[in-house]
Amino acid sequence: MLPTEEKLRLVMRRQTLSEGETPADFEKLLSEKEKPNITWLTTPTGKPHVCYIVPLAKLVDFLRAGLDVKILILDVYGFLVNYKHPMELVAHRAEYYRRLVTAVLQSLGVPPGQVEFIDESSYVYSKKFMVDMQKLAALMTQQDARDTCEEISETTMLSPMLCCIHQSLSEEYVGMDIQFGGLDQTGLFEHARKFIPQLDYRQRLHAMNPIVAGLDGLKMSSSKPADTKIMFLDDPDTVRRKVQNAACQPREVAGNGVMELLKHVLMPIGEMQLERERGQTGFNDVERTQGSGRQFVSDGAPDDAVFSVVGPEEKVMHFTSYEEVEKAYVGGTVDPQPLKRAVAEAFNSVLAPILKIYQESKEWQEVDRLAYPDEWQEVKGAAL
Repeated sequence: MLPTEEKLRLVMRRQTLSEGETPADFEKLLSEKEKPNITWLTTPTGKPHVCYIVPLAKLVDFLRAGLDVKILILDVYGFLVNYKHPMELVAHRAEYYRRLVTAVLQSLGVPPGQVEFIDESSYVYSKKFMVDMQKLAALMTQQDARDTCEEISETTMLSPMLCCIHQSLSEEYVGMDIQFGGLDQTGLFEHARKFIPQLDYRQRLHAMNPIVAGLDGLKMSSSKPADTKIMFLDDPDTVRRKVQNAACQPREVAGNGVMELLKHVLMPIGEMQLERERGQTGFNDVERTQGSGRQFVSDGAPDDAVFSVVGPEEKVMHFTSYEEVEKAYVGGTVDPQPLKRAVAEAFNSVLAPILKIYQESKEWQEVDRLAYPDEWQEVKGAAL
């Protein structure tokens, strides 16, 4: 049995809250409801990159806190916002996301079945949803829709402007207590906070993870060039090459893509693995049987280390937190090249089981071909 304070710590760490919401609101929910629902929403558009690990690793915290964790695949939203692609293609992408996310969660110690997947299309065609959609549309101005996110702000098409209605209503139709997403969801969360109560539905809480820069030190995006991001199915040599070419100025953290990925992607995994090794998995007893120890440390590392880097004179340095690595890097104790090697191998250890699942699944490979035909042809053409 976890005290409410520990549940709150697990839910809150590395999270930002919507304006007007406080940790006290979350504490009240956690103390009053035995198993609150938290749902992460994802839209099946471009192929996911490794920064999707940030929210997926956070799901481990939510499971440890005893929350009911769901993943909502916004397949209809994905069609509305990416209207150039037919619905059939979006359906294949939704299946690709489901398979990939399941594999990533397995690599993080979350076995299949611990998290429930829901397709948006399973409820949006109901009469009740359509009526609520019309009611909400009648409360909004066009500017309300444009204010929700950058990709909607300048659209000339109607369908993307419906997306905020779909996402806000999902809180009621999935039964959420907390909606979980990235900081880029701020406008969408504010939309839900403003309009959902006007439909006489209760207001939900919202938690947001950081948005991570790419290897070039700039914002990561599925639409950016391939060499600016590590993809989940990149082979080890490709990962090493991409990290080797990444922005990583000596003693500088700003604009440093390698340090950014270390901070937001790898170190939370390292800390999670250390806690699992110590049996600190909260309500999630299943997690204690998962994983393979601390993957990012070398042999002989201290019991509290989560990341190892080769330092001056080939001496291995062990770190217990990102802050320690940053201090050593800014101080010149850790150089860019050894850091890049350590980061690349850490990513390869995380990606190896995902790549293995993909290579052993003809079904997933067929879904890949159908979901991303242009990329599939490009890869196959390069292999010939």
